[in-house]
Amino acid sequence: MTTTTTATRTTMRTTPYSSSTSLLVIGAGLPRTGTKSMKKALEIIYSKSCYHGIEIITKRKSDVDKWFKLLNETNKTLNEMMIHKMLNEILNGYIGEIDIPACGFYRQLMTLYPEAKVILTVRDRNDWLTSLRQVVLPKSNDPFKQEIDTIKQMLGIHYDLNQLIMDSLKFAFCKDDIDFDNDEILLQCFDEYIHTVQEIVPSERLLIHKLGDGWESLCNFLNVNIPIDIDYPHVNYRYQMKELMELVKNDGSFEKVAQLYPELI
Repeated sequence: MTTTTTATRTTMRTTPYSSSTSLLVIGAGLPRTGTKSMKKALEIIYSKSCYHGIEIITKRKSDVDKWFKLLNETNKTLNEMMIHKMLNEILNGYIGEIDIPACGFYRQLMTLYPEAKVILTVRDRNDWLTSLRQVVLPKSNDPFKQEIDTIKQMLGIHYDLNQLIMDSLKFAFCKDDIDFDNDEILLQCFDEYIHTVQEIVPSERLLIHKLGDGWESLCNFLNVNIPIDIDYPHVNYRYQMKELMELVKNDGSFEKVAQLYPELI
């Protein structure tokens, strides 16, 4: 379900774009910080696709293995040329990236795409944890975990994706191991991550976009016009997952549902 927030139009310079242009936006925001809404907002602005974790489920299932290889390469060999090559291959053709697994690679992406701007989506830390538990990472003893696992199975989401989520978060948080059932540890990781991004990314290259900020700060930062008569997207992902499950029951596959109901993806 999508709700909207109206914004006032302002006149800004429009950033030129061609199919050969490299990545323009690096999304450093963690999952459940408004990344799906930001994906849709960037796609409205640039009329080009933005890479999001949902791509792995809907269009790019083969990317799961690529991200595992990339995480391994980055964690063990630190071969910058190889890391950049692999990132470029995965993200080729996209105007930007956002959400895991790509968000934790913001440092490497800043070097690979020196003209790209960085957007850090954020929200209240406790709201983030609640949302993370409800949609992405329930505790192992939470009865709701079974419901989420059932939904993922029905949507054809492979078990490896769960491992990719955890490995991507460990990489983003610069941790070798994390007790994902420990709320306090996750909140600490959340705080440290946001602080680290703000320390590493030069202020003139960084936008901190809070949940609910809408078009104005985003478009000012990107030097583009605020879209005319288009409200900033707000996506209720948990509601959509349940709706998608019902549609998959009726239509038989996630890929078919994605084609029939692209507004839900």
